Amino acid sequence: MNCPKKLFATTVLFLAVAFSACTYAITPSAVLPSVPATVDTITPEELRMHLEFLASPELGGRYTLAQNFTIVARYLAAHLEAYGFHGAAGDHNDFLQTFQVVSAKADMAKSSLALTAQGKESAYHFGDFYMNGLTANGEAQGQIAFVGYGISAASQQHDDYAGIDVKGKIVMIAQGTPAGIDASRLGENEQGQGAARAHGAVGILVVPSQRILDLMKNKGFQERAAARESVRLARETDGLLPMLTLGPALAEELIGNTGLDVKEFFETISRKQNFKARKLDVTAKMAAFMQLSRTTTQNVAGILEGTDPALRNEYVVFSAHYDHLKAGPSGEIYPGADDDGSGTTAVLNIAHAMSLNRPKRSVLVIFHAGEELGLLGSAYNTDFAPVVPLDKLVVDLNIDMIGRSKPAGDKELEDEHLTDANSVYLVGSNRISRELHEISEETNSEFQKMKLDYHYNDPNNPERIYYRSDHWNYAKHGVPIIFYFDGTHVDYHRPTDTVDKIDFGKLTRITRLVFETGWRLANLDHRLAKTP
Repeated sequence: MNCPKKLFATTVLFLAVAFSACTYAITPSAVLPSVPATVDTITPEELRMHLEFLASPELGGRYTLAQNFTIVARYLAAHLEAYGFHGAAGDHNDFLQTFQVVSAKADMAKSSLALTAQGKESAYHFGDFYMNGLTANGEAQGQIAFVGYGISAASQQHDDYAGIDVKGKIVMIAQGTPAGIDASRLGENEQGQGAARAHGAVGILVVPSQRILDLMKNKGFQERAAARESVRLARETDGLLPMLTLGPALAEELIGNTGLDVKEFFETISRKQNFKARKLDVTAKMAAFMQLSRTTTQNVAGILEGTDPALRNEYVVFSAHYDHLKAGPSGEIYPGADDDGSGTTAVLNIAHAMSLNRPKRSVLVIFHAGEELGLLGSAYNTDFAPVVPLDKLVVDLNIDMIGRSKPAGDKELEDEHLTDANSVYLVGSNRISRELHEISEETNSEFQKMKLDYHYNDPNNPERIYYRSDHWNYAKHGVPIIFYFDGTHVDYHRPTDTVDKIDFGKLTRITRLVFETGWRLANLDHRLAKTP
């Protein structure tokens, strides 16, 4: 923690403030609970047993919408029940927290876009534009209004809609958020579909980020986009506007109407002082249609009751997503041994170790579905139907990919940020509670002594990892979190993410570290202090 730098009127006051601001970082060692020997039950053999099942070809890759996905859920629930957990979901304490999702594929034949500029109409079809995310099935027509990132957040003194009336118009919105905006504090009606609808727009054209525009130029992108499913919680599909995502050529054409080229466009909108919403001398007629279907899927959630009558109504959460990817068009299976078989088996082993010596606070273990489809399971559990009231959650320790190590001499470009056998990335540990960060650091120093790498914790890191796994849906509600992650690698989201490539020694050490940190938090004599 940075000590105060401001000079105070007296030396005494300076010392008092400096002391109060800086000392807590060195106090935890005097008060942190000891860690029980049950941590030793977390072993490479136990981890391998579960992971070989989870990544087996018979499970077909653990795709959230696959029929056999429930088999994985039953496996996890059965083990939690055997460990002494009870189900956390529904009126009957079920282990399976069911929810509905809507999946959609672009209806290319019915979707179209026509632009009229200077009296000339040009027609476009799928391939000139794409459909990324759920849209209302329908048509919209109107003048195009460019509104930057489409963020309207009074609490952050930012309004891309300032000075412009978009009622009855089609808004053009850039994907992402500008510098200085905390995405974690943006409400539903302050961005995207919600903000456009609140301001009276009738349709949306999305300008992808520069990185996505570049990816769209790759061979085969159109074919993959046509086959791609967009999946959302069924509750999130009401009140949507028709929406299309612009392809590279069409994006460049429309951006040209703002008087900027693509590079200047992104540079301008990222600096809000240089941006002004504007109407374009272009009208659009758009038709956005998707083929929709509903499916029921499930999280797996179990509770181990705490031993302290005063603390058992507070919960330490251990989470991982147990879903992975759909089989490929030729039947190839994506085993997901690291992503996130490693996190799932780690949480299962932590649950077992916790059950052998129950802590004072209760433990909530939750395996989320639909993470790969957009953090759906964690969104359902936090935004719509929490199995435990969110104000009772002390912390969420979320694990997603902790089983791989970068081999010595590895020159693969895609392994550039893969951690070695003694390192792991931690994300978010200091974002909400500095005390959590200090406890995490001290626990690691005392026990596993790994290198804790905070590369992806930088708010300016372009990968935005803080927002890309299930911990985010807890963090946005103010729950302190730590996310454990080994980094992406050459086998990420490929059929080659297999058990034989897992470093079980590293997986064991990180799992023990998460247990040790969680145990201390579950027995701490106070709740974590949140950073102002």
